[in-house]
Amino acid sequence: MATKLLDISFWQDTLDFAKIKSAGYDNIILRAGYGTTIDSKFNEYAAACKKNNINIVAVYWFIYATNLTEVKANANKCLEVIKTYKPKIVFADFEYDTVDKAAKKGVKLGTKECDSFTIEFCETVKKAGYTPGYYANTDYYNNMYSSKVKDKGYVFWLAHYKSDYSYHEPPIKCDFFQYTDRGTVPGLTGKTFDTNVCFSEKYLFKTSSTSTNKPTTKPTTSSITIDQAIDALIATARAEVGYLEKKSNSQLDDKTANAGYNNYTKYWRDVYPQYQAQAWCAAFVSWCMMKTFGLETAKKLLKHWPYVYCPTLGSLFTKYANPQRGDIVIFYRNGTFAHTGLVTKVEGDKFYTIEGNTSGGSSIVPNGGGVYAKSYYNSNLPGTKFCRPDYSIVKSILTSNASSTPSPAPVQPSYTAWVGSCTTDGTDVFSDATGASKLSTYPKLNAGNLVDIIGESGTRYQVRIAAKYVGYVEKSNIKNPAATTTKKYPFVGKVTANKLNVRKKAGTEHPLLPEYPQLNKDNLINVLGVTKDTKGDRWYKVSITKKEYIGYVSAKYITKA
Repeated sequence: MATKLLDISFWQDTLDFAKIKSAGYDNIILRAGYGTTIDSKFNEYAAACKKNNINIVAVYWFIYATNLTEVKANANKCLEVIKTYKPKIVFADFEYDTVDKAAKKGVKLGTKECDSFTIEFCETVKKAGYTPGYYANTDYYNNMYSSKVKDKGYVFWLAHYKSDYSYHEPPIKCDFFQYTDRGTVPGLTGKTFDTNVCFSEKYLFKTSSTSTNKPTTKPTTSSITIDQAIDALIATARAEVGYLEKKSNSQLDDKTANAGYNNYTKYWRDVYPQYQAQAWCAAFVSWCMMKTFGLETAKKLLKHWPYVYCPTLGSLFTKYANPQRGDIVIFYRNGTFAHTGLVTKVEGDKFYTIEGNTSGGSSIVPNGGGVYAKSYYNSNLPGTKFCRPDYSIVKSILTSNASSTPSPAPVQPSYTAWVGSCTTDGTDVFSDATGASKLSTYPKLNAGNLVDIIGESGTRYQVRIAAKYVGYVEKSNIKNPAATTTKKYPFVGKVTANKLNVRKKAGTEHPLLPEYPQLNKDNLINVLGVTKDTKGDRWYKVSITKKEYIGYVSAKYITKA
């Protein structure tokens, strides 16, 4: 299994740890300090973690040293800082800034020092009773660390980001995996976080819930077990995969006939006909419960009837951070719980669903128009929660549903959703793939309009507009936004180094910009262009703040925001 956790430092500034806790983060990693200096927020953060029952599972310490004596001093300062809170793991952090800072003192650090400094730090904290570990990105792991460190058995924390900063499987086996620096926590507007997963429970004090593939089997008051109840529910849901909503109140029982995006379904007809033509993802869950267990048991399992609104369900159940098979997932999107479905399987951090009113796109797609089987990485869905019905109350399963098997259906293959840009003013948006009629709610797009591409059919893309309206657009009128312009500069850049010097001209020999000599990690700046210094190294020309201070920074510490 994998458990999500944040690592934070003073760069996050003021934080509401109650909201971090409520978002499902029971474990956390704190930066304790760097060199021989305590992180200015460490004691505040550590106390807040204790108050909110968040476990400080680990700390990390940024090594600033030019020799082993200084490394020892770094480690001893770390031990002094953390003695009150006693985390389980202490990570040594040797990276680009370690090398750069030493270089400014005329000391060149390479693989030999990377190994010896890390071992010295780790062995010092180990003697003090802590579990030692080391942090590295793929570059340093492959090119700076040797087997001298790798074979020591230290806890390994890997950093590796995809271009879209989404969760992905780590390219190197590791114990902790930092997969993005752009994680968010519901309710903490404007804050981004380094977000991680831990792959072994032995390093955690506790988690908010377990993530086994199935809940523990126990008999109900009859011969039906929890597993049997969940199996029957999933069979009911799976048999519906491929069902498409209808454009009118006819042919509701046919999976694909009369398809259209007007929210007419058999699910509302059978569950609560007064709501026909409304969004129906929750109605699908209600319908599956009712068809499998009967109306009265469905009401008890859902704690109300009908289930129509995710926040209502969320208020009635304990909301778990990690899924189990048979859970009702309530997806967090755009600041609220906005979509739902049934969890059918859990494999570590990955979970599988069957959802109504979605599409085959890989992202969370409310109002997508059909019943689809999907999968997600839980670590990539901050705020998403899982509600757990009490299946032990199930005393019987309706025979027709207990024996149901998945039926083949013309389902759109899984489609990796992406963002497209309209290239032409007055582009028609059609209600279906045939192009027979215009989408009444959004009949046209103009050049530059961005849409989610969630599928394709023949010469047309299936698109979602304004996160709500679904229609079809000719492929020739949609391009990747990056392909619609050849303009490389300016762009908004983000600082990746903890401290980044801003100089008057390109090159380390030039003085610092007096008005703005340094940038901090995650600072956003306007990148105006690029040049090279006398050594051939790339430097970005940047403007800083509204006063437009112009300076130069090393390009290797800037990424596109």
